[in-house]
Amino acid sequence: MKSSTYKVIVRVVALLLAILMGLSLVMSLVSCSRDPAETLPETTTAESSATSATTTVSTTTTTTSTTTPTPTTTEPPPPEIDLLFPDRYPVAFMLNNSWEARPQSGLSRGKLIYQLMTEARVTRLLMVTDAEDGVVGPVRSARPAYLDLVAQHQAFYAHAGNFKVITASPVANYIRSLDALTGFYGMYYRTTHRVSPHNLYTNMETVYSWAEGSYGNIEPDKPVEGLKAYDVFVQPEGGEIAASLAYQYNVSKELFIYDETGGVYNKYNDGYTLVDEQTGQALEIANIIVIYRPHGWMPNNVHIRVDWIAQGAGATYLTGGKKYAISWDKPSHTAPITYYLDGEELILNPGLTWILVVDDQALATIAYN
Repeated sequence: MKSSTYKVIVRVVALLLAILMGLSLVMSLVSCSRDPAETLPETTTAESSATSATTTVSTTTTTTSTTTPTPTTTEPPPPEIDLLFPDRYPVAFMLNNSWEARPQSGLSRGKLIYQLMTEARVTRLLMVTDAEDGVVGPVRSARPAYLDLVAQHQAFYAHAGNFKVITASPVANYIRSLDALTGFYGMYYRTTHRVSPHNLYTNMETVYSWAEGSYGNIEPDKPVEGLKAYDVFVQPEGGEIAASLAYQYNVSKELFIYDETGGVYNKYNDGYTLVDEQTGQALEIANIIVIYRPHGWMPNNVHIRVDWIAQGAGATYLTGGKKYAISWDKPSHTAPITYYLDGEELILNPGLTWILVVDDQALATIAYN
């Protein structure tokens, strides 16, 4: 009995093992028959492109968000240019330049100062200005060599005597004289700190009041043509370094030295700094022009004669510590001088311009360093 039961159990176990082995074989066959490619979803070309594009966009977005934009630079506006005397007729003052008259008053109020000889190789200054106020002096007498300059600026001429040289001049009809000895003495006054003839002064308010009362409107219908200037400093291209200019009309040694810090020239007479008597400050000169002209004698053999009419005449221009070769034209007695640099009209830098007019002897003494 026990033997029979044992045999049944063995057969049942064997049958179960056979069934399990069969199931295992069937599952193995089913697993092997499946396509491995079906285990992952198929990726289409469009999907691949989209994925790539998404990756690119993501990368681009990241790059854009981390890049600092380059700042844009704005070009400064070009400098403005204006006439030297755009609003009213200027006044041309004949100023004493002997050592007894220095320092003069009002030089810092000028826009142009011409220095040239009278007689015996003594120089005087013709200061041209349209300043609203300021004391000016000492004022001295008229000279024929200066009259073309007065006429070309359409200026009122403030002087003390020698009116006859005006009446004999080819520009007599263009000179509006404010002669202290011919009807305008009340426009001037004598100071006590100097002796005559080095003590005759006036002021800008009084001058324009008398000029208007005698000659009418002090404001022209259209701007006075002539020299032009920038509103800011502009260094011309090229040029040569010239930090100083030395010269002599006579035994007196005169000198301009460039102040790099201030960007201006200071003037010296025999080692003494030229200052404005009213301010006590050193005169600051933005531009210097050196003009050579042949000098002769007036018929009286006393006064210097200068022929101002010229075409393509040479000159030297100094500004910003450099010097430049320039040329100039003046087609008639009353026409303004036009200066040229590299074929273009010269535009001055803002500030005072000092113009030296030299003869052969003074020209030979000029030294640039």
